[in-house]
Amino acid sequence: MDKRLFINYFYNILYQVVKIATPVIIVPYTMSHLGATTLGISDFAGNIATWFILFGTLGCNLYGNREIARVRDDRKRLSKTFFEVWVVLMINMTIACLLYFLYIYLTVKEDQFVYYLYFFTILASAFNITWFFYGVEDFKATSLRNISVKLIGVILIVLVVKTPDDLWKFVLINSLSEVFGQLIMFFRLPRYIDRVKVSVIDAYRNHLKGTFALFVPTIASSVYTILDQTMLGYLTNDTAYVSTYKAAQGFISMFLYFITAIGSVMMPRIANVYYRSGDNKEVSRYINGTIKIATMLAFPMMFGMSAVAPSFIPWYLPDQPSITFLIQISTPIILLTSLSNVFGTQFLVGTGRNSEYTKAVIIGAITNLCANFVLIPRFQAVGAALGSVIAEIAVALVEIGYSKGKISIRFDRSYIIYFIASIIMVVPVVYIGLNMPASL
Repeated sequence: MDKRLFINYFYNILYQVVKIATPVIIVPYTMSHLGATTLGISDFAGNIATWFILFGTLGCNLYGNREIARVRDDRKRLSKTFFEVWVVLMINMTIACLLYFLYIYLTVKEDQFVYYLYFFTILASAFNITWFFYGVEDFKATSLRNISVKLIGVILIVLVVKTPDDLWKFVLINSLSEVFGQLIMFFRLPRYIDRVKVSVIDAYRNHLKGTFALFVPTIASSVYTILDQTMLGYLTNDTAYVSTYKAAQGFISMFLYFITAIGSVMMPRIANVYYRSGDNKEVSRYINGTIKIATMLAFPMMFGMSAVAPSFIPWYLPDQPSITFLIQISTPIILLTSLSNVFGTQFLVGTGRNSEYTKAVIIGAITNLCANFVLIPRFQAVGAALGSVIAEIAVALVEIGYSKGKISIRFDRSYIIYFIASIIMVVPVVYIGLNMPASL
């Protein structure tokens, strides 16, 4: 990993550490002050808003990242590409906002005010230009921005949110901090681009097909990352299940951030190398390096989390014991998502193989949808967790299959060492947990 990649990874990891630390503070605080049922109202409303964000962004984030990486060495093309993609994003998000208000008016009968506050989260997505800075490999700016927004949000929540009646304050703080965080990034743009006029017609003509090509897998992957919560809310009619499931998945996501941070750094580099020279050997070198790092992190995280959860969760969230089992059955997602990130996002998307990527994600979405309908009515949150694991297995296998033969993957004994070392680590962790004083 060269110096620039290392610096980018460092700043991205720094943000991920803060991203992990903030839920450690906020989750038990909000659970105790708002309650699982009240918090579930917010989680479910936010989940609904996320669907409109997905349709509004229309794949622009992933597409914009790749396209910016392709032209970042030409300031004129870079400027034109940015403004055209952003125009498409803004118009799409405006339509999404209008549809969101229509949805609230027609379908939401309770807690409407909470849903209306989530409009600001949708607005923040309209001004989200993180994809541009990822494309030019400026991770420092976005990471420091994100860290500041997270810390400010945590401080305000602790100071302001005290009772279930403060739910609207909790939502408003989270939403407005995101809007503020996105807007300040525009002040850094002149360092990279010049202001240019672009045609709306040309913007859609040049980029609609590309964004839509990546929108299909984006919305399909959301079936097994977001639809779980939506289906839990509708199929069980109990928002407490939503908040419990989200809390468990939050712990899984904490560790995934360290691994997916590699993908965020590597995808624009792979795209730039591939489109500039078409050098598959160089791409293979990058892919082999990220697989090794991903598995080196994923194995100990996966096994360690399963071992720690029975001791940690009763202490950390004593009123939510079911989260322990949800975490344990969800830990394979760490390894599976790591592999999907390497073969799917980094390789297939980075090298423009959108159709293969789309097929893989659609297969995962269909698998998860079927599993959810069968498992959620019977097992509630546990069923949703199992459905996610099954879907991730399907996606990882298909993406690895599509990548086979196109890049040279070298597996050596280091992978076996990572696996065995992780298993060995579990023994003392479990022993310490079993013999830990109950007062701790």
